[in-house]
Amino acid sequence: MTVKNPEQGDGRARNKMLRNNILLSGVLKAISLGTSFLIVPVTLGYLDNEPYGIWMTISSMALWISAFDIGLGNGMRNYLTEAISKGDMRAGRIYISSTFLLLSVIALIIAIVAIPLIFMLDVTSILNTHCIDNSQLQFVVLMALILMTVNFVVKNIGFIYVAMQKYAINDLLIVGGNVLALITVYVLTKTTQGNLLYVVVTFMAMPVIVYILGAVPLFIKYPELRPSLKSVDLGFSSGIIKKSLGFFIIQISSCLVIFGGSNLFISHYCGPDSVTTYNIAYKYFNLLTIGYTIIIAPMWNAYTDASVKNDWNWIRKTFNRAMWMWALTLVASAMMLLGGNLFFRLWVGDSVIVPWTVSVSVLAYVTFFNLNNCVTYLLNGLNTIRVQIITSVVATLAYLALVLLYGKDWGIEGFVLCMTLCYAVMSLIHLYQSRLIINQKATGIWSK
Repeated sequence: MTVKNPEQGDGRARNKMLRNNILLSGVLKAISLGTSFLIVPVTLGYLDNEPYGIWMTISSMALWISAFDIGLGNGMRNYLTEAISKGDMRAGRIYISSTFLLLSVIALIIAIVAIPLIFMLDVTSILNTHCIDNSQLQFVVLMALILMTVNFVVKNIGFIYVAMQKYAINDLLIVGGNVLALITVYVLTKTTQGNLLYVVVTFMAMPVIVYILGAVPLFIKYPELRPSLKSVDLGFSSGIIKKSLGFFIIQISSCLVIFGGSNLFISHYCGPDSVTTYNIAYKYFNLLTIGYTIIIAPMWNAYTDASVKNDWNWIRKTFNRAMWMWALTLVASAMMLLGGNLFFRLWVGDSVIVPWTVSVSVLAYVTFFNLNNCVTYLLNGLNTIRVQIITSVVATLAYLALVLLYGKDWGIEGFVLCMTLCYAVMSLIHLYQSRLIINQKATGIWSK
């Protein structure tokens, strides 16, 4: 008689869930890709280059706002996955309720602090533009801020689905918001003249609507996870808060300053037109990130589930497959670089010219960004982020020093290559740590 190994059964179930998530996410990402590429020419035709560059800069503010969640969303998803893996729905409800209360308080504080600042600043000078009156631009930024703070809270509905290893549903919510935004902007092109405010409200409001709609079936099917004030227990959720502070430092440094600040730095030093050029190149080569993320994103919480069940063999095999898939993206990147100019002409015509040097620098950045994601998804899933905190802070300080000292002499390529260097160094350090952990040789700071 053959005795079945429970861990093998868990591994097979986990692999099946991963495959389903990857397949469904692949379909949804394909729709998202089609939508994102259609959005660019439609929005460009509606706004023209400079207002479009302003919109790209404003939209990057969403990254800044999201960073102020002090990492609560990522902290919640890890602990919620652990609670669900153990069948402890009471703990899950406490994690969700406490997290949403804290996020709501933070969103309110952001609004109270930021709204007066908007009307005190010369926004046109900051964005280096004169195509729109300062008072009008202030109102546009105000509306963007209000909608960003609402989204700041409701987007964590998607994290609950992710924690339940229903990653594809989170993708569905994201795609739904994008599709609704595309349809609305297309209607605007047929019914109104170019208006930056309409574009901002459209792109910021649609995700909010979709996330709220997504919460309805979630809490109907799982009423035991429905948030309530009675279930708030900040003491019980102290683990989330402590771990979230680590995620917050990572977000506020490498994610916010290095990636999120690129549009602002390029706009300030090179002008809004350069932001448009950079974003056209980035959206194209970001296809590699999107495609690769389809594969590795569901692994984050699967790693958490496997570690709770002490299934290190599955973790090792899965991570090695993820690394091989990253190696395959290098082949795809070479093909994309060769076909880039043709793609840009077919996509946006002659309205935006992307120099070869910009393409090469953006591709290099995307390559190391993907490698870093591959490794940090493992580290995040295993709740070992101490080294990430240190590397993120050091890399960010180095990036800021270089930008402030030499940014005025750079073009787009200089900013992007500086970002590339930061992510290259971080990814190699994180890769070394991941190998120590997988081989169960990590000690000291490498294990924290």
